[in-house]
Amino acid sequence: MIIVTGTKRSGTSMWMQLLVAAGLPFIGDRFPAGWGELLRAANPDGFFESELMGGIYYRTNPHPLTGAYLAPQQTRDHAVKVFIPGLVRTDVAFIDRCVATVRSWREYVRSTRRVLALQEQAEVSPGAGALPPALEWWSQSFALLRDLAIRGYPMHVVSYDSLLRDPPKVAAEVLAWVGRGDPERAAQVVQPGLRTAEPEARATDAELAEGLDAWHLEVFDELYATIDADRPLTESFVQELNRTDEELRPVVLEHRARVDAGTIADILGHE
Repeated sequence: MIIVTGTKRSGTSMWMQLLVAAGLPFIGDRFPAGWGELLRAANPDGFFESELMGGIYYRTNPHPLTGAYLAPQQTRDHAVKVFIPGLVRTDVAFIDRCVATVRSWREYVRSTRRVLALQEQAEVSPGAGALPPALEWWSQSFALLRDLAIRGYPMHVVSYDSLLRDPPKVAAEVLAWVGRGDPERAAQVVQPGLRTAEPEARATDAELAEGLDAWHLEVFDELYATIDADRPLTESFVQELNRTDEELRPVVLEHRARVDAGTIADILGHE
């Protein structure tokens, strides 16, 4: 499969729209059932999500209810959205190509907060256990790099901003790498004017970071700048990334432990 991956709110929907417009077969619904108009406003051109966004592995394939099985050899050219946590658990046999899109941590935080506000208006639960957005951006971005380093499948990493700056160039490069698709039709999908993270544009880094150190934010910025400029990761920067993860991983684990403890308490309180 041609997997489109990234964090939520990183441009995965745009890439699915692009690949569909280019003529690739796809797996997923433009608007999954039950999505109200308020949430559609977050992405009016569609999300193209499916049960596989959490990974293509034994829990999702065969389909747990229908028993339908997607065979690797029959889905080589199909585009499918799989978020980073799902990519990490996806069987390598299904990863023929992986297009990863990365957004700057600031825009990710702003866009995530915007969607959370829409969910509140629509009375949709955001789900328990989500990390603070800036920390989630780091946790998943590092997981993406780590998984690629370990398993070595074909991946093309693209920044959100590079696609908006030059849609024809980026679309042509990615589709040439994929090996099929009409780049002109694909590039027409990209509308830079639809950037949706503006409501919190005046928020300071401290407000967006929610307690993360300035040094960590510098690493976040350097990582995004490296991806945006399509530069290779140097050995010294890889060491810096590893050190950042060593410092932030306990914070992630502590947050998850608090969430798990709260969940257990809720269950016991209802018994």
